[in-house]
Amino acid sequence: MKAQEFFHDVKMGKLLPLYYLYGGERGLIDEALERIKEKALQAATREFNLEVFYAQDAASEAILASLQIFPVCSPRRLVVIHQADFIWNKGPSPYIEYFLNPNPMTCAVFVGEKADLRARFFQALEKTGAAIAFYPLSERELIRWIQREADQWGYHISEEAGAILLERVGSTLPELKLELQKLTLRPGGKKNLSQEDVLALTEDIRNESPFEIPVAVGHLNLGEVLRLLRKNLHQGDPPLFLLSLIVRQLRLIRRAQDLTRGGCSRKEVETQLRIMPRRANEFWEQVEKFPFSALEQLWRPTLEADQELKSSRSDKGLLLEKYLWKLLLLARGGI
Repeated sequence: MKAQEFFHDVKMGKLLPLYYLYGGERGLIDEALERIKEKALQAATREFNLEVFYAQDAASEAILASLQIFPVCSPRRLVVIHQADFIWNKGPSPYIEYFLNPNPMTCAVFVGEKADLRARFFQALEKTGAAIAFYPLSERELIRWIQREADQWGYHISEEAGAILLERVGSTLPELKLELQKLTLRPGGKKNLSQEDVLALTEDIRNESPFEIPVAVGHLNLGEVLRLLRKNLHQGDPPLFLLSLIVRQLRLIRRAQDLTRGGCSRKEVETQLRIMPRRANEFWEQVEKFPFSALEQLWRPTLEADQELKSSRSDKGLLLEKYLWKLLLLARGGI
């Protein structure tokens, strides 16, 4: 199940008996847990029907016993199991039998960092539940997230205003949520949040946005790329996420070059590739600057970098820096 589908289902009141939440975007996982709590529990009996375990410290027998308990004056209990990697990494799993016939009055939510969906643990869980990955959002996804959050509070924020909020605050979901809440508390009762509102009522509090790295790559600015890389790594941005942003930008540049060679106008390309108007001029500068011949040679080293980041025990930041050196030297050689 995709994260977007999960949020839609929970909003409509549809809860499964089993969930496994994992991935690098802890803000979204926390939000998913809150959505489940809102639907699964009633305020008056919440403390009686919510139980939280940490798998590294709790015995599987205690967790399984809790899953079988019936709720108190409520249609459902909620059991949250953190550090769930400690469960599925061990075999054989005592949970598989429960997954095949779960207690319909208990919602069990396992929270981990990784998942191997080929493992019997997950194959059994997905027969009656769902494993959902939460990874860092792209710029466009973050803007949609901002708009959804505003909508829940009865406000509308335009795409351009959402983009400015993202630029000023950064991509950390709790910080975005806090600044958005501040916007909704302003006097006047205005329900439409404009670019001017965002500029007037927010401060530029971000450090360095990870979305600036692919822009610097597109401009072939090696010094700026390395500066931004080291800054974002220091801020804690995952190297694999940074690579995904860079690869997406390279694909957009290559696709734009192909489409213009095929006779498409710039406006047609921008519409097809969903390039935001405020980014269009800068994007076309990158399309014109990046050599077509270099893009044709980049996919093999890009695939190798992706595999290394996923499997190597070496320093992930150094692996990504090595890839960027190779990429930019290759591109500069093709000019």
